[in-house]
Amino acid sequence: MNGKDMLEWMNDLDDKAVVDADVTPVRVKKHNVWKIGLSVAAGVLVLALLSYVLYPYITGRKNNKPGASNSDDTFFSETDILKSYVMASPNYPTSSSITSSGEKYEEYAEYNKEIVRKVLADTAGQNKAFSPLCMYLSLSMVAEVTDGESRQQILDILHQPDIESVRACAKNIFLSNYMVSENAKCLLANSFWTNSGWTYDQSVMETLASEYFASSFTGDPNDPDYSRVYREWLRDQTDGLLDGNSDSGLDPQMVLSLLSVVNFSGNWTQPFISPEQMVFHGTSGDVTTTFVQSVDTVKTYTGEHFISASARLDGNGSVRFILPEEGMTPEQLLEDEELFAYMNERFPDWDPVEPSESDPEIAAGACIRMPMIDFTNEINMKDYLTEMGVTDVFDASCSDFSPLKAGKGELAINSIKQNVRVMIDDTGCKAIAVTEVLVGGGDPLFEKEVLLDRPYIFEIVSESGLPLFIGIVNNVK
Repeated sequence: MNGKDMLEWMNDLDDKAVVDADVTPVRVKKHNVWKIGLSVAAGVLVLALLSYVLYPYITGRKNNKPGASNSDDTFFSETDILKSYVMASPNYPTSSSITSSGEKYEEYAEYNKEIVRKVLADTAGQNKAFSPLCMYLSLSMVAEVTDGESRQQILDILHQPDIESVRACAKNIFLSNYMVSENAKCLLANSFWTNSGWTYDQSVMETLASEYFASSFTGDPNDPDYSRVYREWLRDQTDGLLDGNSDSGLDPQMVLSLLSVVNFSGNWTQPFISPEQMVFHGTSGDVTTTFVQSVDTVKTYTGEHFISASARLDGNGSVRFILPEEGMTPEQLLEDEELFAYMNERFPDWDPVEPSESDPEIAAGACIRMPMIDFTNEINMKDYLTEMGVTDVFDASCSDFSPLKAGKGELAINSIKQNVRVMIDDTGCKAIAVTEVLVGGGDPLFEKEVLLDRPYIFEIVSESGLPLFIGIVNNVK
């Protein structure tokens, strides 16, 4: 109920209704009845206004802690105003029916290696994070609404032979990685925003709903209400933590806008402890900042050119911290084949652990000492995709969006970008990505501590073992 509805409801209350609402009989003077009614009404109004103001805090919308989960046990539920613009809606399964398939996606692993190398190779000494999963979902839907060479170029980048394989892989990935609980989640959401001034093939919208769980909407992009609904959808999916995206509206000239969101959060199995001021040797110079240490021992993996420590999240995958060998940058390490074999493996061949000094029967694992991070970045994907062979969809003279009934050579992708925010601290991890497509071995070292005091790579892995986010930390605050 909004403020206007509340006032209208208040106006409908008469004195008798207000007095009758008190379950305890009271003796009042007749001329004071209106005062009591007014007092009760005012109290109700104050409570209503407080509820309105405090709602975001009660529901967790203002909780920016990485481990916070701001969603209930359902997929995105469309409001009445949103439904007025709907062209097609997916039939979401309930979260309780979704289980991890445990399947290893070899095609996705190849796609992941190629696109991560391309996107993270030019950090220019800055922090940069990327969600290959979020981009995969967007590219899959672009393949669905294109044909001919435009589609084939995208199939090649996804390492899929045909559109049927794309549908199957995208759907399996969606279902096997979606999860939500009280303190953790991996929410995936897709939407398709069209221009009511154009004609679209309804069957394509139905396919997007059934195979990619994408909601499709149509309206006038110049209509403030349509833009507001767009912003509300985006803000709801991102918990309002990517303000640059959720505050923007639709491009008035757009023919269609495609959105994919990955919203991940989880708590460490035990919070990190022992905050201590230490020096991080970043590319921009040394910075003294707060480091925290894991309580639980962690698994480690020793490669020829790196060591990695994996910290478990409570029921929602893990975060792998990857430290290159001395003298090697994270960007240089991305060329290492062993690195991607490790990152794409759900159950790597972890290092053995040494016996505890106090009790030889107990294994003594390593710990992680890390700086806390919170950063945001925007990635313009057009140049990367062009370098990887996706060119036709960016050229209106040869693009093929015929499945939309738009005709060949009429449409082109004007921009494709991804915005990411990553927060990792003593409580856990939260990472959000929005992709918008706008159309007009060495031997184990038995390390007792993995100290992340210089540039490193991190990988956020879902409970099913799929890489969700990969990033490079070159500097800290």
